[in-house]
Amino acid sequence: MKKKILAALLGSAILVSNTVWAAEQDVSLNTVLTEALAKNPTVLEAEKNWLVEQNKITPAKTLPNPKLGIMQDDIPAGTLDMGKGMMTTYSVSQEFMYPGKLSLMGKMAQNNADMSRSEYVEKKLQVYMEAKQAYYDALYAGKALIIERENQQLMGQLVQIAQVNYATGMVPLQDALKAQTEYSTMTTELLDMAAMESVAKSKINVLMGRNPNTPIQVSEDFPAPPPNFDLDELQARAIAEKPALQGMLYKVEMAKNGVDLAKKQKKPDFALEFKYNDKKPAGMGESENTWSIELMTMLPVWGGKNRAEVKGAQAGLESAQASYEAMKNMTGLDVQMALTKAQSAWRQIDLYQKNIIPQAEQTYQASLVSYTNGKVDVMTVLENLRTLRSAKLAQYKARIDYEMALAELEKAVGKPLFSGISL
Repeated sequence: MKKKILAALLGSAILVSNTVWAAEQDVSLNTVLTEALAKNPTVLEAEKNWLVEQNKITPAKTLPNPKLGIMQDDIPAGTLDMGKGMMTTYSVSQEFMYPGKLSLMGKMAQNNADMSRSEYVEKKLQVYMEAKQAYYDALYAGKALIIERENQQLMGQLVQIAQVNYATGMVPLQDALKAQTEYSTMTTELLDMAAMESVAKSKINVLMGRNPNTPIQVSEDFPAPPPNFDLDELQARAIAEKPALQGMLYKVEMAKNGVDLAKKQKKPDFALEFKYNDKKPAGMGESENTWSIELMTMLPVWGGKNRAEVKGAQAGLESAQASYEAMKNMTGLDVQMALTKAQSAWRQIDLYQKNIIPQAEQTYQASLVSYTNGKVDVMTVLENLRTLRSAKLAQYKARIDYEMALAELEKAVGKPLFSGISL
C-alpha cells in the first residue's frame, strides 16, 4: 500500500514538473549574458553615474557667470521712494581665475569622468561574471536532479531485488526496509535539489532585470576551451586592460592635476567690474553722467594655508600611486589563482571521466550481482550506489567549476575571453 502511495506521489510530481517545464522559456548562456549587460539595474545605475560625471566637465572649466547690478544712490533721507534717488548706477562684473587654474579643474573633472566610466565597465564585468556563475549554478542543479532521478531508478531496482530476496528467505526484513528507506531519502533530496534549481533561476532573472518568478530553462553550454593559457600573457593583458586598474590610473592622473592646481592657488584671482553712473540734474544745471572701471585681485598672503593644500594634494597623489601598485600586484595574483583553479578543475574532469566513474560503475554492478546471489549485504550495495552517485555529481560539478573559474579569470583579466561578448 505504501509503495502504491509513493508511486502515485512521484507520478503527480513528474506530471506537475512537466506542466511547469512546458511554460518555461529556454534561455542560452549568450542570451543571459547579453540581457544582463543591457538591462541589469546596477549596470544602468553605473552608466547614469558616468553620464553625471561627464556633464560636470564643461562647468568645471568655464568661468563663473557675470554679475549685473543696478543701484539707486543718494536717496533723500526720510523717504522710501527709490525714484527720488539722484543717481542710478549700472554695473557688470566678471571674475577671472589665474591662467591655468580653469584648465586644471577641467582636466580633473575629465579624470573623474574617466574613473566613472571605468567603474561602469567594471560593474558590467562584475554582472557578466555573476550572470555566468548563476547560469552554471542553475545548470548544475538541473543536472543534479537528472542524476538523482537516475540513481533513484537504480535504487528502485534494488528495492525490488531486496523484496524478492526477502520473500525467498535469502535476506532479512531489515535489508528490504533499508533499501526502501534509502529510496524515500532520495525523494527528499530530489525536493531539495529542485528548490536549489529554482533559487538559481531566480537569481538569473534578477541579474537580467526580470521578475524573479519568470519561468526559464537553461540549456547545457560549455563554450570554454581547455586551459592552455600563458600566465605571463594573461597577467600582462590584465595590467593593460582591466577597467579597475585603468580607473586607478585616472585617479593618479587626477591627483597629479590636483597637485598642480594646489600650487597655482597661491597665484591671485581677479575680478573686473564696469560701472555706468546715470545722474539726475541738480538744480537748474545739467549733471554729466560718468563711468568707472575697477580691477580687483585676491592677495594670497596666507602662505601657510597654501603650503598645507600642496602637502595634502601631494599626499593624495602618493596614496593613489600606492593604491594602483597594490591593485596591480593583486591583479596578477587574481589571474594566477583563477587559472590555477581552472586547471585543477580540468584535471578533475579528466580523472572522473576516465577513471573514477567507470570504476564506480563496475563496483556497483558487481555488488548488485553479488547481492542478487546473496553474497553481500544490502549495505554494501547502498554504499557503492552512493559512491557512484557522488562520482557522477562530482564530475559534473568539476565541469561547472571549470566554467566558473574561467569566468573569474575573465574578470581578473578585465574582459570576456570565451563568450564572444564585448563590454
